[in-house]
Amino acid sequence: MTEQDPLAGQPEAKGPEASAEKPVRHGPPIVVAEEQLNERGEQTAEQLARTLGALALDAAGRDDTPWARVDASQLHRAAEKCRDGEMGMDMLNLMLAVDWVDRIQMIYVLYSTTNNRKAILKADLPAEAPKISSVTDLWEAGSWYEREAHDLFGVEFPGNSDMSPLLLYEGFEGHPGLKSYPLNDYEEW
Repeated sequence: MTEQDPLAGQPEAKGPEASAEKPVRHGPPIVVAEEQLNERGEQTAEQLARTLGALALDAAGRDDTPWARVDASQLHRAAEKCRDGEMGMDMLNLMLAVDWVDRIQMIYVLYSTTNNRKAILKADLPAEAPKISSVTDLWEAGSWYEREAHDLFGVEFPGNSDMSPLLLYEGFEGHPGLKSYPLNDYEEW
């Protein structure tokens, strides 16, 4: 594991007034784990590579869980291959969105109940008007995750027939999961 300074790469502060502007990080140092698969993970990664073929744009993983990034337009096809192929990923264990400011990344954690194996599919969406095909026809649990990603990040899921708000109320404006969403500064009293 390696430690990374979150302020590394930022220009040095010059003068007493500049030092006040430099953000201060409190707490323990940030530790980033290396992406390295164990033997079981390597086996699952080989299966994932065979299953996805040319659909996989890049891949890696950590411990026993490999991941593959696919084009957003091919995500549904890749997910279907993982579910119906040799991998037997019959469960959508988790689905989430991550705001990287320049893009929204959708992450699908798949699980095979028969093989007791996990794999992750990732797809990058444009930050403006993010849209990706629904996976509710593959896994019914996808409906809740998609509604959550729509509420918090504004991701559209063509094919999902129920996009009613899950976490927010009808008519709520904005998407509070986005880093660009304005947060109110509250003071303790």
